[in-house]
Amino acid sequence: MTTIERVTVSLPAPVRRQAQRLAEAQDTTFSAVVTSALEDWMRGKLLDQWLEEFEAEFGPITEEELQAFARRSGMRYLPPREGR
Repeated sequence: MTTIERVTVSLPAPVRRQAQRLAEAQDTTFSAVVTSALEDWMRGKLLDQWLEEFEAEFGPITEEELQAFARRSGMRYLPPREGR
């Protein structure tokens, strides 16, 4: 069984309100929404590390390759944010 710990976080008010609306729409708790978001973020960091190692071995993945993958997978392509 997982131990649950109570924590305090500070969020911008619009983010907190939207997360609360999403929780209510999905008939779940705000804590469950935050937990899911953090789990997704941690998984993303794991994938970032894998991708870094992959690119070190095989070379960088180009934006064109990412766009093609997005098309094949039916996902929307998101260009990189500035400064990344």
